[in-house]
Amino acid sequence: MEFHEKSIELNITHELLNLSDSWYWFLTDTPLWRYWKPRYKLPFFKYPKSTSGGFHITTEGKNDPTGNAGGGYDVRIKSGSGGHLLFIQYKKGDLVKNSPSPKSIFENFPHEHYVFKINSTTTNQHFLLKNLSNSEGSKLGNAVVYALPLIENMQELEENAGRLLAKTKFISVLDIDKQASEQNPPITIEKDKEHKVRIDKSDMNRCEVNNTFFRFTKEDRSKEILTDIIALRFEKILKQLLLYINSIYNSYNLDRNNLQYGILQSFIQYQRYLLHYFEVSPSSLANSDNQKYLNYFDETEFLGYKNDSRSIQILASVFTELMKYDNIINEVTGNSEIFFSREIPSYKPTFLISLDNENSIRLNFEDKEAIRTLENFSYIQI
Repeated sequence: MEFHEKSIELNITHELLNLSDSWYWFLTDTPLWRYWKPRYKLPFFKYPKSTSGGFHITTEGKNDPTGNAGGGYDVRIKSGSGGHLLFIQYKKGDLVKNSPSPKSIFENFPHEHYVFKINSTTTNQHFLLKNLSNSEGSKLGNAVVYALPLIENMQELEENAGRLLAKTKFISVLDIDKQASEQNPPITIEKDKEHKVRIDKSDMNRCEVNNTFFRFTKEDRSKEILTDIIALRFEKILKQLLLYINSIYNSYNLDRNNLQYGILQSFIQYQRYLLHYFEVSPSSLANSDNQKYLNYFDETEFLGYKNDSRSIQILASVFTELMKYDNIINEVTGNSEIFFSREIPSYKPTFLISLDNENSIRLNFEDKEAIRTLENFSYIQI
């Protein structure tokens, strides 16, 4: 089967959205039903889902005879539920086994690496993403990234289904130009030229940008992105759950005295799920500050996991944020009135950006040729 960039986009987006909403899975009938009385009145919880989408492009303003609209093309994202955004440009890489130049870091062993084209002589895609980064993305650091999966073909994609994020490096668009400017002498990423990112097949931290050939050492943004996605959804779903329980309590005449224990058990099982998802054993996190529940799990069920440093760093960051909500649950265990009246603190993301009050963003650009390129960009909304 032919391997297309669209296959990468669909599968990685699916995985991001599943991971985002996974906390909800543990708040349904297992194990929460044990603490719901009467059990047969356990309701189906409703919560806002994470979504993905693309840019809606119009010619609003382009044909305005008054010229008041600015004369450019209008790019709009609208959302009825608001939320936080991450803009993603997915790229399919080609696996090569030789060094492209004596100047390349891949002149030294090992030579095998993936090549991802980020700009060409005909399409200045990198510069459109850079403009987006400097506008909407700059509201909070930078929420515009390249997703670069180390996947060679369709067979490898299918074999890694459900674990594609572990093989995907997320690079901030602005980090590339920033590091180029920090070279001695400074390097400029120029328009109308071909530029590529090269990543070692076995080591995501070994990568370079060419045709300028400088080693790219800025951090992989996966830790920030995945922490934001998981923690944002955890907070929003927990808030939704407690509001829902309160709203139906009197209507169904439910006994909620033990419900907080059910939520605590759900939280513990959710941590167990995350350990398995990232293929990290509890003992690998023994030196972190988040080992409160790690003794609940049988270490033998995690045998065979690689416990790679990247996954450990991501999960340690995620657990650090989630444990802030654990304190709320445990402080009020045994007192349902306090528990269900507590205000859940809002998580403040470090990478994703928040939509404005109108739940939309609008960009303006002049280049008609950019339309086709923009239509390939996508975003996820948490």
